[in-house]
Amino acid sequence: MVSSSEIKDAQAANNWENHSKPSTIGPFMVVCISGLVTGSVATARGRDLLGLFIVLLGFATLIILLSQHKDARLRNLIILAFLLRTGLAITHAYIMPLPDSGADALTFERLGWQTAKAWLDGEIAPSLSGAYLYSLLIGVLYYLFGRIPLVAQFTNVLLGTFTVYFTWKLALLISKGRSPALIATLIAALFPTLNLYSAITMRESAIVFFTALSIYCFFLWLQRGRLSWMFGAVILLLPASILHSGMVFIEIVYLFFFCFYRPRKEKWVAFGINTIIALFLLLFVVIVFGDWLTGKLPQDIRLLLSPDYLGQRITIAARDRAAYLSGFVPRSIGDMLLQTPLRILYFLYTPFIWMVSTPTDIVGFFDALLYIFLSIFALKGLVYFWHKDKLLFWGIVLILAVFLVVFAWGTSNYGTAIRHRQKMVWFLAIPAAIGLARGPGWKWSYPVKKTSADKNSGKEVAGPLNL
Repeated sequence: MVSSSEIKDAQAANNWENHSKPSTIGPFMVVCISGLVTGSVATARGRDLLGLFIVLLGFATLIILLSQHKDARLRNLIILAFLLRTGLAITHAYIMPLPDSGADALTFERLGWQTAKAWLDGEIAPSLSGAYLYSLLIGVLYYLFGRIPLVAQFTNVLLGTFTVYFTWKLALLISKGRSPALIATLIAALFPTLNLYSAITMRESAIVFFTALSIYCFFLWLQRGRLSWMFGAVILLLPASILHSGMVFIEIVYLFFFCFYRPRKEKWVAFGINTIIALFLLLFVVIVFGDWLTGKLPQDIRLLLSPDYLGQRITIAARDRAAYLSGFVPRSIGDMLLQTPLRILYFLYTPFIWMVSTPTDIVGFFDALLYIFLSIFALKGLVYFWHKDKLLFWGIVLILAVFLVVFAWGTSNYGTAIRHRQKMVWFLAIPAAIGLARGPGWKWSYPVKKTSADKNSGKEVAGPLNL
């Protein structure tokens, strides 16, 4: 006969078993972590100890998210990207300042603190718009945790790490192969300027993250045809465009494909209902976000095609020792067309060897060599797409072309060019990775095993980070 105490023990064991299931453990861990964070904020607000605790907490969370992913190589690359960026952030916060962490970076941080302090004191916060909305994000972090620069930097670290992850997602979607996806991820994880701007208080990391997420949604729409993906692509590009107006021109590519291509029927059309939807969507964006998106653009957009206006902008941009093409000012539309290829070359590959005169120039020259390397293999990858899938070819080429033309004309200083061209290097890495993967040398140095992703025609490996 079973005693009542034994029944109670059995019921308790069953209850614990039920509560031990993954669906219950997850929320339990969230509650515990939330309690730890709340306690830490209450006792260490504004101290460096809290910043280091948040970094460790972020690393632990990342490990938990990655632990169930089946692709061990991807896990290692994401962890590598995170550790490199975190190491640079800690170096900048406590050991020595990193390059390009003065002027603008200090201004963003200072405005963030002024905003947080105004909120804490019940005063009126500074009016922030355009690029300085990044300071608003810093202000929120400082309001919650106190003035700990490492916390603001760590936000960029996380955005930079997730950019690497979405580079893998997009490369896998486009290439349908694990090897090129991993190569693109490796390039994004190691690329020096992507690491640098993920570790200092600059807006670049946020711009790159939202751009990567937007372009990923666009290619999902291009291949699967769901309207929600195109809507996501347009909306997710808005934060990047608000932080830097030049990014808004990528919407032109989205608009073109949406109006004239039908993914589900896999054919081009002259006119349809999508064109009407696109016009209403464009009108909505202009009315709601127009002032935010045009911070650095002229009020009359037609001036962007004016040689006189561009000449004035070039004269202003071609300043300091690192200026280039300062004497090439367009006098006509024909000059603009002729000078565009030259400006793209200077934008991507300066400083040239004859421009190197200081140790800083050597760093810039090394960056330019990396772009030359990526460009060579990206051309090889694009040739592959031209023969296999012209739709993907034009999608990649048009996005790169719009970006290069816009920023080539907005830049006449290779210090500025180094900062701006890293905004799209993660995307350039995808066709470059395909070009590299098709060469025998890479297969020898970076062998890959067949997985379920390769066997299922490039379908993504299941995991907690998949969207």
